[in-house]
Amino acid sequence: MEIQLDYATKRFFSKLANYKKTQKQEKMKKTTTFLASILFSVCLSGQIVPGHNHYQLKAINDKVTMSGDEVLSQLIVNPNPTTSASPNSTKTVGNGTETVIGTTTYDLQSNAALQNRIIVHNDGTISTAWTMSKEYNTTYSDRGTGYNFFDGTSWGAQPSTRIESSRGGWPSIIALENGSECAITHNTDNSYINNTSRAYIGTGSWTENIVTPNYLIWNRSAAGGLDGNTIHMIAVTASTNFNGLPFNGLDGALVYFRSQDGGTTWDINNMQLPGMDTTMYTRMSGDVYAIAAQGETVAVAYFDDWGDSYIVKSTDNGDTWTKTVFLDFPVDKYSINDGIDLDNNDTLDHVYSTDNYGALILDNNGDAHIFYGIMEYADDDTTDVDGDGNALSSYYPATNGIAYWNESFGADYSDSTLQDTIGYIDASGIVTPRGRWWSNMMNDHIIVSAPDLNGDSIVSGIDSLGGYALYYGSRASMPSAGLDASGNIWLSFSAYTENTNTSSQVFRHIYVTKSEDGGITWKNPIDVTPHDDWDGMQECVFGSMNPAVDDKIRIIYQRDFEPGLAVRGDGTTTAVGDGYGDMVDNNDIVYLEIDTVGLFNGPFTIGTGLDEINTERNHKRIFDLLGREWRSDFADLPKGIYIIDGKKVFKTK
Repeated sequence: MEIQLDYATKRFFSKLANYKKTQKQEKMKKTTTFLASILFSVCLSGQIVPGHNHYQLKAINDKVTMSGDEVLSQLIVNPNPTTSASPNSTKTVGNGTETVIGTTTYDLQSNAALQNRIIVHNDGTISTAWTMSKEYNTTYSDRGTGYNFFDGTSWGAQPSTRIESSRGGWPSIIALENGSECAITHNTDNSYINNTSRAYIGTGSWTENIVTPNYLIWNRSAAGGLDGNTIHMIAVTASTNFNGLPFNGLDGALVYFRSQDGGTTWDINNMQLPGMDTTMYTRMSGDVYAIAAQGETVAVAYFDDWGDSYIVKSTDNGDTWTKTVFLDFPVDKYSINDGIDLDNNDTLDHVYSTDNYGALILDNNGDAHIFYGIMEYADDDTTDVDGDGNALSSYYPATNGIAYWNESFGADYSDSTLQDTIGYIDASGIVTPRGRWWSNMMNDHIIVSAPDLNGDSIVSGIDSLGGYALYYGSRASMPSAGLDASGNIWLSFSAYTENTNTSSQVFRHIYVTKSEDGGITWKNPIDVTPHDDWDGMQECVFGSMNPAVDDKIRIIYQRDFEPGLAVRGDGTTTAVGDGYGDMVDNNDIVYLEIDTVGLFNGPFTIGTGLDEINTERNHKRIFDLLGREWRSDFADLPKGIYIIDGKKVFKTK
């Protein structure tokens, strides 16, 4: 019997063969590569842990925050796509079950922080939404909200058309106490914010209403209020890059809207929240924020890179707000290419901040819990600009970790004192000292990272010196979180999975961890998307967790056979089918359901404050989570988390 395979499947099996062929070669090269990386990192600094901070892996931060209006004619398109929808088959994967509930060829679900894309209703039914296109071209003219509904027994048919009448994207799915549901998007055909709603959850026709005629982009929404019918919405005003006008002096401002009648009228429009004005910014970025609401409490988190990261919070349903900084950046209103020299020694310094991917949840007391990927940045070339004249900085793609904060920690009041100095090698091979800055609040609460899967003390793969997927995030990134009735905190994230690759790029999988003590300690993360039947060769990104966890964790995420994003042009400089380019093709939207009972049976946890010290390892080389080597005896070290012989150990005294 002859089986006809579509182009994508043929390409996958070709990659699988190449992957297996390279494994033997990789094993043979492992020792040599490991020794070379150690020698190189020692040459650079003598303090760098390979896999934690690869100073040799530096990249221009040329990220473009995309709205969907862009001309993308340079992208590669699958010449032989599979155009028919696959059935909603359910299968066991790792510790859970998966169901493909939709597909999309437009694969950029967010430029950074994720929207709320899943709601589990009180009766056990589920609403989901995502940005969807079914077109195999680079215009995505049919783009809009893909929606599917679980009626308590089965999922609906995979959607073939958007729920809106015109082109849009970036849906937030919300449900109101009046029994209705809505998906709020930015409309690119007509340049406004669109509220598409229906009177009954899971059934009935959709009705569209314009929230504002002004062009706002990258919106987020949440439902709250005493009666559950308030809609809180934030979005960025269109900048001059998107043919907009400055808003109160900002070329792109994050503004707040409120409706207290389920979206019929909006009594607050274009409100600038505390600290989101020209005193702190010249412009604000899209998709680097999150919103959550519970009763009269509503909070917004802003995850900056070259500025403060903070929450603004209201306990009176959006009437008044207070601001709390959880990462105090050392320079206010910093502009790229200004050059950052914190110790005034005429050499430019490096800084740690968020990678713009963050998550926000509220607990039963209304307290905010924050998660964000960490990233190292440099701005040591003060003349570099892109083709449009925009100033550019650099980032370090091998940075690895997610940090946590909650309101009980208090505000961050970091000063501009450098934490250490590294030997930095420029393009000419000249070594100069470069100071590094980070917030102690961040450093003390790095809770999880992409794991070292092969036990060589390096979190790195075949693309570690270039060619990596362009998410511009930490190797542990895209956090999403939830809480259960016992107050346990659950976190999912997308992590670099070093031992699985296409022979050109490393795949990401969705991992889950948990804290049972209010965020003090955290379980070792578990890969909940191992996809062993494909040798793990599945790209699992943009996971959105339902914030209420019970005996199940419920996540929707995007999956395909190629690391990276076609919309970002990942690999478009190479020929189709060479095992590298990410082409315009189907991406599955997957509903993942994970049993929480017994998920973490092991006693070993990671995080701050765990009283588990292995004193027998004192003679080994000791590093902290930021890659600094400590040459003191273990007993003399300050409290914290350390890497000793490739393992995390904890010191609490």
